[in-house]
Amino acid sequence: MTEISLTIEETARKAAGFILPVLFATGIPFFVIYGLHPFYEWSFAGVFQFIFILVVGIPVHELLHGIVFGAFAHGGYKSVKFGLDRSTYTPYCHCKAPIRVQYYRIGAIMPLFVLGVTPFVFSLFNGSFGWWLFGYFYIIAAGGDLVALKMLKKIPGHRKVLDHPEKMGFYILD
Repeated sequence: MTEISLTIEETARKAAGFILPVLFATGIPFFVIYGLHPFYEWSFAGVFQFIFILVVGIPVHELLHGIVFGAFAHGGYKSVKFGLDRSTYTPYCHCKAPIRVQYYRIGAIMPLFVLGVTPFVFSLFNGSFGWWLFGYFYIIAAGGDLVALKMLKKIPGHRKVLDHPEKMGFYILD
């Protein structure tokens, strides 16, 4: 069994490197198409609705990981645990059973597409600053997931990994 892991703090530092590139990659197309007009249309009530929806998205992000992990892990959904790292206030989804790398990758990337990319693309069609900001936030929120995917890069899809119980990472099973 080979361990590949990072601390939550190391992961956060690596994921922070996505903030500006994602801002430019999503912001430039949106603001070139719509300008600042959508931003100025926000109401005070709209800001509070947005914050509420943004907060609700946090457990949904972890739930999306859990849905995929539970579908493919031996033991099903009983193998999935959700929690909050008390030292960093970071929510997490942990799979207690081994899972094939190909399914781990799907589980890792699911929140990026559902909560990040989809709302961003939707914002390009409807001009909603709220949808753009939501998509941007959840693309950034998937930064740790992208770090995990990079850690899995050289591991063949048929291999199995076991989620690390304390760090961001996994054990490669022999």
